[in-house]
Amino acid sequence: MAGFKTHMAGGILSGVSISLLGFFGKGLNLTQAIAIFIMGSVAGLLPDLDSDTGKPLTLLFQIVSILIPSILFLKAAQYWERSIEFIICYFTISYLVIYYIVCSIIKKLTVHRGMMHSIPFAFLCGGLGYLLFIHSGKQLALLVGIAVFSGCMVHLLLDELASATLKYGFIPALKKSSGTSLKLKSDSFGTTLIFYILLLLTFVAIFSSYM
Repeated sequence: MAGFKTHMAGGILSGVSISLLGFFGKGLNLTQAIAIFIMGSVAGLLPDLDSDTGKPLTLLFQIVSILIPSILFLKAAQYWERSIEFIICYFTISYLVIYYIVCSIIKKLTVHRGMMHSIPFAFLCGGLGYLLFIHSGKQLALLVGIAVFSGCMVHLLLDELASATLKYGFIPALKKSSGTSLKLKSDSFGTTLIFYILLLLTFVAIFSSYM
């Protein structure tokens, strides 16, 4: 599979492309364009949430643990008074829960090159990206969704490209990992079913936002 730096570069390139489209083509402001860039760049690493160990995985978990509470902050602030003590408690508790509990559960329940390395996962992430930004406007939400989906797909494509090699230095050949990224299902029927149910619920929520 492709390395961490390659995936990071792929995500950044994808994020830059969509953010420039939004800024110059759709009239988004600089802050919105940067938000799209960040989401697209992080999405380039998301399929590796199912990795087992390593500093890149730790960095990814740390980014996710900061990014998700930041996205949901305004929603949470509707139910509590916006005070310095609330901000401290909210971000500290959110970070600790996501990084030490949620991410640990993900590591235990997932298998590397499982459904997180699949096309449905890319669609699921793109859909969730859209829903997280829907309150900022449908145009921005759509571009975020596209950036996240694109970042995940770039990751999967890079992994597939990395599965090609040269046998004896000149004969084209495929590694055993070939085909394990751009797939529609995993070996586990239950896991596959859960992902498709989540994908269906996500697209129902997206459809409902247009009603």
